[in-house]
Amino acid sequence: MATEDHDSLARSARATLRAKFGFDGFRPGQERLIVSVLSGNDTLGVLPTGGGKTLCYQLPAFMSEGLVLVVSPLISLMKDQVDRAGRIGLRAASLTSQDPKEAQQRHERRLRQGQLDLLFCSPERLEATRLRDILRRARVSLITIDEAHCISEWGHEFRPAFRRILPLREIVAAPVLAVTATATPAVRDDIVRVLGMTDPVRVVTSFDRPNIRWMVSRRRQGHERIRAMVELVRRAPPECAGRALIVYAPTRRLVVSVRRALASRGVIGDAYHAALPGEERQAVQERFMSGASNVVVATCAFGMGIDRGDVWAVFHYAFPGSLESYYQEAGRAGRDGADSLALGFMHRRDWRVPEAFLERAYPRPRDVLALLRKLRASERARPGSPAPPVPDAGSVANFKWLMRSGAVRLDPALAAWVDNWPDGEAEGPPRVRGPSIVLTGSAPDLGPLDAARRQAVDRLRAMKNYCGRRGCRRMALLRYLGEVPGWRSCGSCDRCERRWGLRP
Repeated sequence: MATEDHDSLARSARATLRAKFGFDGFRPGQERLIVSVLSGNDTLGVLPTGGGKTLCYQLPAFMSEGLVLVVSPLISLMKDQVDRAGRIGLRAASLTSQDPKEAQQRHERRLRQGQLDLLFCSPERLEATRLRDILRRARVSLITIDEAHCISEWGHEFRPAFRRILPLREIVAAPVLAVTATATPAVRDDIVRVLGMTDPVRVVTSFDRPNIRWMVSRRRQGHERIRAMVELVRRAPPECAGRALIVYAPTRRLVVSVRRALASRGVIGDAYHAALPGEERQAVQERFMSGASNVVVATCAFGMGIDRGDVWAVFHYAFPGSLESYYQEAGRAGRDGADSLALGFMHRRDWRVPEAFLERAYPRPRDVLALLRKLRASERARPGSPAPPVPDAGSVANFKWLMRSGAVRLDPALAAWVDNWPDGEAEGPPRVRGPSIVLTGSAPDLGPLDAARRQAVDRLRAMKNYCGRRGCRRMALLRYLGEVPGWRSCGSCDRCERRWGLRP
């Protein structure tokens, strides 16, 4: 792109920023991302939590002729995203399974008539033939993939439907903007590959969060951890009054018990996990975002898209299975720039939970092959009706990898449920008519499973190393994310500074 064209677009972008958003300047990385997509380039942006990713597709929606399509996993937050876009003057809508049928038809009609600037939808909804036919005829100026780390099996919070977005590019001639807050170099490369991005402009800002104190405390689960959290809340500096606290726990059972234990000691908050009814989850989220509630105890289901800036601390009752997940969750602290705390508790027994999650998501190839042998033996005994007819909790991961390998075909409804495991666990498998499982006779290719399992093991090992290391924790995080800091001691972790006075 010619320098004068770049400069002209940059000036126009800054003018739009002032006129529509009331800001005098961009945050790091934003201007380069916006000028890139306005120039028609495929673009990958990795901006830290709170770095302003939303503006990177909202502003082009003002400056481009046509629709900006935003593909996002955050169905529960789409209404809020639509409302916020409307308040700044954008014509926005969402298409989700939670919308009434009449609303969906109205939004589709507006889409056909070119009356939308922004359209939010989930990657699963994007697979619908009806929507693709409408988009084929629409004037789409930009396809944005939000939370793009969900594309990569090497990342975290993997959503399989994201990997099937590529065919959309064959019918919609528009550049792609992929944005995320957390992606290692390997995940960035995977995002580019899966989306078929052509010579993309990559904008990766610093992951460093110097206003966060990074701490690990070795304590057994139970009253020791509860007491430590309560003490920190009571001893928090006066400037933390009225600010928010998030406590992450790895299981629903622990979320409930930790919330009760904290409440019994005067730290009152809400519980949030995937098994709660949708209306209750939405209510908890709205109370937290509005400031009506300042404490939430949650599983990892709570977080993506939560942009409350005044979180003074994020406590991890136990660590997740990867540094990517931990950094993104802990990084919700201090987005307003104020001094904040990211504290995680650990004991060697804690690793049993992430290890179990790993085994469920990435089973051993020999276990997958054992299930295939069982299905084949059942088919020989009862042709056309292999058993078990529906995956149960112990076999669903094995079915998933047999399906991906091409060794079995499942009823479409059942396949979608299996492919999105463990998200489908709460509601149970759908009922299907006719044969639910068909053996194809193809030899399974379990190479992808073997590679994904090794990656998951490596991620968990990195998480364990972070907790057990003797050196600077902030440096360890940055190096893992592909950034080389220019210092040896950060002054803001429990290895370099002890200003919070908590025994590690």
